[in-house]
Amino acid sequence: MKAPLIINYFVTLFMLCSPLTAIPVFLSLTQGRDKSERRRIGLYAGMSVAIILIVTTWIGGPLLSFLGIRVPAFQVAGAIVVFLLALSMLNAEISPMRQSEEETKIKPPSISVVPLAIPVMAGPGALSAVIVASNTYSTMIDQIILSFCGIGIGVVAALLLYFAIPLERKLGSSGLNIVTRIGGLILAAIAIEILVKGLEGLKIISTDFQI
Repeated sequence: MKAPLIINYFVTLFMLCSPLTAIPVFLSLTQGRDKSERRRIGLYAGMSVAIILIVTTWIGGPLLSFLGIRVPAFQVAGAIVVFLLALSMLNAEISPMRQSEEETKIKPPSISVVPLAIPVMAGPGALSAVIVASNTYSTMIDQIILSFCGIGIGVVAALLLYFAIPLERKLGSSGLNIVTRIGGLILAAIAIEILVKGLEGLKIISTDFQI
């Protein structure tokens, strides 16, 4: 993988996991807990995200092969999921695909894994992108690079949740909403790119067509 592709993948994964949009959920679920416990939950959530992304990187390809699903078909499906998530972000909302109403009521010690890590951050869009990337770049070196990107996303998520309380005070709800909407716009463009590649792979459209 070349450097521009690595950067593009990392940015895409960051937008899909969107740790900034997880901050309000994190603050709501950890309300009433002491500061040290909230920070510990934030760190565990980031670690969980990294582990989920790494595992998906390594088993995503074999899983698709086992199920007999072609990569272009998965790209099209993943692009639709990503675009729906982008629409939710443009409205500064948490998509129901990330978190159901029942999951918002869960407050056990394991909230760092469910629902914070999955599905709030490592949701369908992020997992789809990881599986598509791991199939497109399938060499051992590429898989290791993708894994390091997953670790990087987990570290960023852990830091953002660790400092969630002061971050929310500085940005405010309006600041978080602005960041979320900008991310949603970028994500929508990325979804279209993924969709086009998937349709090309399915031979539904051709890049040879010129206007």
